Amino acid sequence: MSVVLAPIFTSGMILQRELPVRVWGTANPGARVEVCVQGQSASCVANKNGAWSCTLAPLHASDAETLEVRTGDDRVALSDVAVGEVFVAAGQSNMEFWMRYDQDMEEFRPTCNNARIRFYDQPKCSYPHQTDDFDYSKVGVWRKATSEDLEYFSAVGYYFARGLEMVLDVPVGIVGCNYGGTKSSAWMKPEHARAVQPEQVAAFEAQLQGLPYEELLANGRLNVMANNKGLAEWSAWNEFFLPQVRTEEEGQVFMAAATGDAAAVIDAQIKPGMLTPTKHAPGALFTYMVLPIAGFSTRGVLWYQGESDDEDDGAQARYAEALRTIIADWREAWQCDDLPFLVVQLPGLGRWEGMSMDARDWPTIRAGQQKVADEDERVWLCSIGDMGNKRDIHPKEKKPVGERLSLLAMRHLLGMPVPADAPRCVGVERKGPWIILQFDHAEGGLVLAGAEVNALEVLRDGVSVPFHAGIRGDRLVLAPEEATAEPLEVRFAQNNWYRINLYNGVEIPVLPFSVSC
Repeated sequence: MSVVLAPIFTSGMILQRELPVRVWGTANPGARVEVCVQGQSASCVANKNGAWSCTLAPLHASDAETLEVRTGDDRVALSDVAVGEVFVAAGQSNMEFWMRYDQDMEEFRPTCNNARIRFYDQPKCSYPHQTDDFDYSKVGVWRKATSEDLEYFSAVGYYFARGLEMVLDVPVGIVGCNYGGTKSSAWMKPEHARAVQPEQVAAFEAQLQGLPYEELLANGRLNVMANNKGLAEWSAWNEFFLPQVRTEEEGQVFMAAATGDAAAVIDAQIKPGMLTPTKHAPGALFTYMVLPIAGFSTRGVLWYQGESDDEDDGAQARYAEALRTIIADWREAWQCDDLPFLVVQLPGLGRWEGMSMDARDWPTIRAGQQKVADEDERVWLCSIGDMGNKRDIHPKEKKPVGERLSLLAMRHLLGMPVPADAPRCVGVERKGPWIILQFDHAEGGLVLAGAEVNALEVLRDGVSVPFHAGIRGDRLVLAPEEATAEPLEVRFAQNNWYRINLYNGVEIPVLPFSVSC
């Protein structure tokens, strides 16, 4: 056996600067492997299974290096290897959302050419050897920001990398690890999923209809609709729903036609339960997507997930524990106890594919995201409460999301004195007829985009009371029309749908809150 590197290590990649860099792969058992770059080297011995792993000392930023891996007379040389900042961009469809469908794509395509911005898309896999069953030739490769390849980039990832590269003047690489429509239970260890998200696990097992899980995995190739995820061509569903907001009528017509097409091509070998999406299996994405890249040196993780955790009643209330578990499992996989996570808080949503959100519970998921950020000093929350779309779960404008994440990374991970955090209510007091709300991170004072504050309620005994609102620097002053000494509750962005229009001076929207006074 010649020396082989893990798939993420190829020519054209980007390695993390200023941190130890791990390189791994396979070779003959007992073979000594040496890795060389930037004038330094590290060596190790392949174990009895042929696995090896070398760790290089921190590297300095560079636009182009050659990474050599040697064992005996065998040599692999990777060219055009940049060194700079690397981030893992992970989650479900809104992080996956390709530049191909972003509303600003055509504006940026002509001027995007920048070899310092690169993107690697981890193949979407949820069962063993899935890449052998379908055409995965267009994924699992490093791409540069060019007018031809830009459409393959995660839009959030691209705008994030673009913001960092312009300020830092070093290469920036994004490792995309995304799978649309996936639940938190798939992104953690299988045994943890069963303990933390039992409702999600029960829903998956019910879909199996008694089919053994092992049989589902062994026949994954038969479920072409769910498992052909190699981007051999852009799917009809993506091409229809992602570029624009569709009416309910348009969506119904499309789905009816798509269901008919699918029914016509179902393989006769398919048994009951065999069409269950393997992506929902406990721990499936952690096992088949995260672990293969775990240890690839990175500054931190960008996390945008949670929409699908609203599908199983009871799972919403467990989201804080689920997110803590995901973070802990990933930190263990990376062997990094303080691996940072920048978490995108879910925006508002009113309807999706003709279904009302009235009976759903995104506020609880958002509160779980906030709770984890409050409790973990290496987790920060990105506020995008002004970016939701009332009728589409996929907002088409990702530029503000990526740019706000880049500000958080600059401030908290790279030590730059830039305003980055969302304003947050940190105090409330009653003063005569007024309610005075105090905010932190209100650089430049609070700013209202409009005549009235959206998504804000004052309640007495659960009943809304009319009020007037005014801004005084970093304070929001509310004056109920009817003076009362009774206890009041102030709720901000506590429904499924809202569009926040209250910001700080650098246009970052206020985080949801609920306080009593």
